[in-house]
Amino acid sequence: MTGLLLLALSSAASAQTTLRLSTMAELGSDHLTYVETFAKKVEEGTEGRIKIAVYPANQLGDWVEVHEQVIQGAVDMASQSLSTKFDKVIALSWFPYTVTDYDSAREAFSRGGYVSEVIAEALVKQDLELLGVYGSGLGGAGFTKPVPNPGDPNTQHSLKLRVWPGGETHRVLMERFGFSTAPLPWAELYTGLQTGIVDGLIGGTAEMQYESFRDVTTTWVQYNDHFEPHFLVVNKVTFDSLPPEDQQIITDVADEMTLASMEEMEERDTRYLEALREAGAEVVIFSQEELDEFARVAREEVWPKIAGEIGEENFEKLLARFEN
Repeated sequence: MTGLLLLALSSAASAQTTLRLSTMAELGSDHLTYVETFAKKVEEGTEGRIKIAVYPANQLGDWVEVHEQVIQGAVDMASQSLSTKFDKVIALSWFPYTVTDYDSAREAFSRGGYVSEVIAEALVKQDLELLGVYGSGLGGAGFTKPVPNPGDPNTQHSLKLRVWPGGETHRVLMERFGFSTAPLPWAELYTGLQTGIVDGLIGGTAEMQYESFRDVTTTWVQYNDHFEPHFLVVNKVTFDSLPPEDQQIITDVADEMTLASMEEMEERDTRYLEALREAGAEVVIFSQEELDEFARVAREEVWPKIAGEIGEENFEKLLARFEN
């Protein structure tokens, strides 16, 4: 009897799988709440068979490094930005002024959306499974200095903006908007802002700016230049090795969390814009007319120069969507 009990306990213990999940989310952030809630719901839904250990604030490496580690299976899962290092089409996820409001973001990035489908297909080739998206919000730029005449896309600024390594789309975009640019890894960005190597950054949201850089931010400009998704991905070999019923539970929880984050993102943006104001930053919000002009300039003058970043076929599909 004792032997059978030990065997049963041993079988139960061996049935538990622990997956390591890396995230860019800072401690105390809404993004981290999303990730931790996802992990909790998966553990509850699988009755403890799947446990997800969350590593926040890039503890397991820079987001580009972690992307590669998940491909290799060294890290099981991630909730973060993805790199074009492995497929340039990932740039579609932040291609400027394809998404300019919350409704178009939900349409493009929810499961089955036109951006989500393209990204999912690209990730399968990397042995990754796209589970869902944390909708961080609409993008803008944070600065350590004032920005003169921010509402005019034709103003020349004596300010240098950080773009992420491989961020060719936004290098071209922000240079057209009158800034000089410099690539800088995330791990070096805070020091770069403190020391004046760069005067600001493009490629994030009010939430990210507040959580990571509020003490060096004097100005935030809400360009609505892109939607900021943090993709929830899992190594496909690892995922496929799980029992089908647990795969389905994980997929269902990811869908639930994606929809919840999409519903909450407008309120989240508003809350973090106010938090930046309270922290002492000037927050610049454009009128609809000004936003339309930035979008027009980007689509007419910038898109043809960066079309190669997403491939001719995807660019033609994108053009067709905006012509209809």
